[in-house]
Amino acid sequence: MNSYGKRILAVTGTGSFLSVINSSSLLIAIPAIIRSLHVSFFMAIWIIVVYSLALTVLTPVLGKYSDIIGRKRLYSSGYIVFFIGSLISSIATGGDVLLAGRVVQGIGGALLFSNSLAILTDSFDAAELGEAMGINAAIVALGTSIGPLVGGLLTEFNWRYIFVFNMPIAIYGFIASTVTIREIPRKISAHIDLRGAVLLSLTIVVAIVLMTVLPGISLRSWIFISLLVALVLFLSLFLYQESLSRRPIIDPTLFRINAFRDSIIALVGGSIARFSVLFLLILFLQGPLEKDPLTAGVLVIPFAGAMGIFSFLSGYIKGKLSPSGMESLGLMLSGLGALLLAAVAFRASDYALLGMAMAVAGAGSGLFYTPNSTVTMLSVPPGKRGETAGVRTLMLNLGSVLGLTIVFMVISAYVPGSIVDSIFLGITTPAVENFTGAFIHATQIAFIIAAVFSLIPVPLVMRSRLKRKLSDRR
Repeated sequence: MNSYGKRILAVTGTGSFLSVINSSSLLIAIPAIIRSLHVSFFMAIWIIVVYSLALTVLTPVLGKYSDIIGRKRLYSSGYIVFFIGSLISSIATGGDVLLAGRVVQGIGGALLFSNSLAILTDSFDAAELGEAMGINAAIVALGTSIGPLVGGLLTEFNWRYIFVFNMPIAIYGFIASTVTIREIPRKISAHIDLRGAVLLSLTIVVAIVLMTVLPGISLRSWIFISLLVALVLFLSLFLYQESLSRRPIIDPTLFRINAFRDSIIALVGGSIARFSVLFLLILFLQGPLEKDPLTAGVLVIPFAGAMGIFSFLSGYIKGKLSPSGMESLGLMLSGLGALLLAAVAFRASDYALLGMAMAVAGAGSGLFYTPNSTVTMLSVPPGKRGETAGVRTLMLNLGSVLGLTIVFMVISAYVPGSIVDSIFLGITTPAVENFTGAFIHATQIAFIIAAVFSLIPVPLVMRSRLKRKLSDRR
């Protein structure tokens, strides 16, 4: 790997690390934010979700835009926007201001995420790309692994320090990206389908709103019916607009590429599983096990630590297994880990068993994401890589929000909402104690569902691998 490649990895790794540690560290601080700002649990969930919402809405559009005007300007500006969002969030005096700061952070994250993988793919040849993707994935996993620990440590002083922690990283990233990244000339005409962009944004917003409110509303309520009708309407209009556009926001021809389509489906399943498991662990440790944020952050290290180690190793074992083979193995281990967590939930006092189950799930996630990134990005033409990175991030975030929704749908089916709030905040009352067993049982069901989502894409990935083998023989 040449010196320029190493510098590019440092730059893109900084952006990936910043975006991931921001999310994973804040997740563990939710109880402290609820108490400090006197916000409802629903508002606290939206403080988490709104970041993914902004990221999801903007990433496909910005990915497409970077294919047209170049990646350097957009990527570097992402650090400045993220810094501003962190500043607003750190001084928030109410839930509405914090929500606004998180939206700004999401815009900055979209500028970074929509270009990060594309910059990596532009900067490395196929022989070195797997190693580069592995290192970048290991950095992401590092942010995930130390995020709960950093969040727990900073929350012991003040949850606002989580946002202050982001600021010097953002400043370094802006300077490093401005100095390091070389712009590649673009040959694509400057045209963006604005109607498609608006319709896609509306579709995503309605979909995420529907998924986040679904656990607390009836399927016969006017809210559910209105949101469902709006979702179908906007999605239909978007698909129609894309069929007419000469340069669609999401090129439908990409989904005719078997490797791309199968890897994207696998990504959604893997994302649902990973986010469900991580959130369930944090919920479980701070709820029934009554751990403080710092202790919970320490105890979740086997999951995220194993993910970091195997993300790094996956870039070096590509000679032993094909990317699709590693994808399949990663998904299977992730599913097995979730099933093990379901099995040991009622024996949580035996931390050796719990830690082993977390490590298996984390190892699976680590093995999966690097080859999945490689297969996805190399399956498309170079001029489509920004758009592809945007679509990939879109699906990654949709999977994350869906994972959150699944967790709360399952738990709400077994435990009343007021009790769930108390359990999450670590409040111990006789009523809470009466529902502890039901909460743990709901957690087991949610772990099993996460395992199913991880295992469903395995046949698709294996089919895609078989097709490539047959094609190579011909």
